[in-house]
Amino acid sequence: MSKLDEVIKNVNKKYGFNMVGRADIKKRNYARIPLVSPALTFLFRGGMPRTVVEILGMPSAGKSTLCYSICGSAQKVLKQEHDNEVAELEAKEKPNKEEKERLAYLKDRGYKKVVYLDSEFSSDEDWMYKNGVDVDDLIFIAPENQTAEQLFQILLELIDSDGVGCVILDSIPALVPKSVAEKTMEDKSYCGISAPLSTFCSKLLPLCNKYGCMFIGVNQCRDDLSGYHQVISPGGRMFKHTCSLRMLIRKGKLYDKNYKELTSHAEEAYGNYAEVELLKNKATLPDRRVSKYSISYDCGIDGYNDTFEMGVTYGLIEKGGAWYSFLDNNEEVITDSEDNPLKFQGKAKAMEYLKNHEDFYKELREKLEKKLCED
Repeated sequence: MSKLDEVIKNVNKKYGFNMVGRADIKKRNYARIPLVSPALTFLFRGGMPRTVVEILGMPSAGKSTLCYSICGSAQKVLKQEHDNEVAELEAKEKPNKEEKERLAYLKDRGYKKVVYLDSEFSSDEDWMYKNGVDVDDLIFIAPENQTAEQLFQILLELIDSDGVGCVILDSIPALVPKSVAEKTMEDKSYCGISAPLSTFCSKLLPLCNKYGCMFIGVNQCRDDLSGYHQVISPGGRMFKHTCSLRMLIRKGKLYDKNYKELTSHAEEAYGNYAEVELLKNKATLPDRRVSKYSISYDCGIDGYNDTFEMGVTYGLIEKGGAWYSFLDNNEEVITDSEDNPLKFQGKAKAMEYLKNHEDFYKELREKLEKKLCED
């Protein structure tokens, strides 16, 4: 045995697993969180990868709304994953020792929860409900005078418990580090949130990787005084390097109840579009960079409108002048139970049919998502 082989053997023996040796690197397949809007599904060819994510944007861009929607979807997925695994283990006629221990552990732990830390004190319970959040089942952190270091430690301990599957921090710039909290307004402080955030990131990554936990940090944009139109955000560079996904959200045009676009000075609006750009994507193929989704003020992120718009784009809905027709796999107009063609004059009537026929909407959504994942 060479000296190199001896060193490798001793290292692996010391740490209890084959940490050093021949490369056995496999493509990382992240578990996914399905999203309400297929316009967001489009970016990732499926649900959002469960990794470390930064969502940033200007005020009123829709950052928190997107987080609420992800939060609601994550709650459903985490509960379903737990129930499926328990049912699978219980169905085994002769489980081995590991399977028995795993089943007992799952029943004792229960399904993983979602954690939401609101450091901006801006959460709206009604708006959370509209975006699909089960508020009663949410671990909500509402700090008072805790420092950034204390809150970071709480998050690390929650993740290390293996009891949470998604953590959302809203937002990073609102946290106050200890070095600032202990000083007056007249005292100068340096590094700000970047120093404790860097330490937090170095501890966060191993835990998220170990327990398969998704972490979302909401950030803000700052003006670029250099004139180069760069995307500037607080927190230093460590968090940007840590994230596998960085999503820039911009507020788009307003629209009315018929989904017609309005001017930015309209007196009333039913909703607005949000434009999303992937500044960084190490979790999926990074060829898709930009998309647009809807936020309706009476229901949150509007999956109906986004499904309809992308259905037109991908040929599932045919647009001819002011008429819209729903097409089957043979590109023929679909008929209803009374043999009436599903052809409508105006988008509003076509949308009304989708909202009133949930089964048909789900079928259309499934066909669309299949196309989005294949292309």
